[in-house]
Amino acid sequence: MNVTLDPVTKALRPALANLAQFYQYDFSEIENGIVNLAGRFTYLDLSDLEKRLDEPGADAWLFRVTDTEWGHETLAGFAIALPAPEHPGGREIDEFFVMRRYRRLGIGRASADAILRASPGPWVVQGTRHNTGARDFWTRVISSIDTADHLTEHETPDVVYPAWTLQFSIS
Repeated sequence: MNVTLDPVTKALRPALANLAQFYQYDFSEIENGIVNLAGRFTYLDLSDLEKRLDEPGADAWLFRVTDTEWGHETLAGFAIALPAPEHPGGREIDEFFVMRRYRRLGIGRASADAILRASPGPWVVQGTRHNTGARDFWTRVISSIDTADHLTEHETPDVVYPAWTLQFSIS
């Protein structure tokens, strides 16, 4: 299945916020997230996204595919990349999501590969320690890029957000 990365313009931000609800639903299984009394997750809601995406150097993409079963274009996921303040000139994958229906079809790998290759230099990818699937995914993606080097991995034992961090460079 081919994937197209659509840069998120202001007009596409509501679509990104809608997909972020599914992302948070999936994450609630790992991080015990809850919805507000309106039945919505508040992390990555439209106002949060507006603040993030208005930051200098912020980028976001929607993953668009043609669903062969249904025969029309649809959204399969999204990614957000931000400057990595602790790595001058570096970028970080802030959020990355592929809807369950489109997982294990190469959409995530193709999207991640395209995003990383489009912005050479230092990169950081982090995730919660409980999300071992994401850690495995990113390790495979980074290892498959022939211009990726200096991959290091470490754990952050922070009490609030115990995480793993992958640092690498794309040339």
